[in-house]
Amino acid sequence: MFKDFSDPIYGFVRVEDHELKVIDAVYFQRLRYIKQLGVAYLVFPSAHHTRFEHSIGVMELATRIYNSLGLKDKRLLEIVRLAGLLHDIGHPPFSHTTEVLLGDKSHEDVGYKAITEGHVGEILRKEGFSYDEVELIARLAFKRCRDDQERLLSDIITGEFGADRMDYLRRDAYFCGTYYGFFDYERLLNHIDLIEGKKTVNVSALRTLESFVLGRYFMYAQVYFHKVVRILNIHLLEMIERFFRKDQFLNIDALMTMTDGELLAVALKQPDNIYIKRLIGREHFREVFSTSSKEEFESIKEELTSLYDPELLRFDTVCKKVLDGDILLSKNYSILSLREVSHVLANLKDIQIYRVYAEKTIKDEIKKSLAKKGYHGKP
Repeated sequence: MFKDFSDPIYGFVRVEDHELKVIDAVYFQRLRYIKQLGVAYLVFPSAHHTRFEHSIGVMELATRIYNSLGLKDKRLLEIVRLAGLLHDIGHPPFSHTTEVLLGDKSHEDVGYKAITEGHVGEILRKEGFSYDEVELIARLAFKRCRDDQERLLSDIITGEFGADRMDYLRRDAYFCGTYYGFFDYERLLNHIDLIEGKKTVNVSALRTLESFVLGRYFMYAQVYFHKVVRILNIHLLEMIERFFRKDQFLNIDALMTMTDGELLAVALKQPDNIYIKRLIGREHFREVFSTSSKEEFESIKEELTSLYDPELLRFDTVCKKVLDGDILLSKNYSILSLREVSHVLANLKDIQIYRVYAEKTIKDEIKKSLAKKGYHGKP
């Protein structure tokens, strides 16, 4: 028995019966109510897609990568598909934005426990997966690999050009109405090689691979790190700290039923509250300065905090490497490094943005003051 899900990225995605049992569980259905990009929909109006469809997309794309590598073990494919499906099961409401509230844990820690010790694991065992297989699913989903084979299988999902990143780039670009994240993923799939037990891309698809990395780079610069998205994330955390106890995010059992809507429903009961207006009512703080220089940022921060009430100011820092890890290329059965081969990426600088925000009634005053003192920012 199977079911087809209609997906705007891949067309129809086939889901097997045991996978459907997991999907139908309330702990997975919760992902329907967690936005993939947090509050970015307040800037990009159509970005209402959720962790639910992304997770199904990752499962589908992981399958295609597995098959492209020429791997034949059908049971391992079932395990890889489930690892892809469950890789985001532990996300808190509003996704990465609120992950700082998990204390010393990450969404991967929460997800690992949900699979190995929680109800998700119980469902998998009832569907015929052994304790060892359930543990393997969790290890592959959250990069807790024990040997080279597990690293290869986990890389299909979590790698630098794994199913997770390839899906969220295309899906986020589609729903944000931007073109940065689109790349020829089918060409990449057709040029994946398994060389010396490692997932590689044939050098003939170098330009396609560069397009993927550049797409990710520009999605971070223009969407994920958008100046208004970033300040709304700050206001969201302030709202949560105002209306909710921090320990609610530390209780994993409670977290596994918590959604975006639950937080917003409580907050919206006080529409005149300034914390709500900043997030929902477009009364967010405005950017008054942006630079790529940490020294310049620290100097301005020190000066402004000595002149203005700190409550009227917000400061934000974002950094992202061009590549978090290397990608391997293959040429005539030898392995090359993308970092060494690509002249395009070699000349691309890591993203570093330091921003100053101010309450909107004083933004013009601060901008003029900084300009007079010779602060103009650096792109």
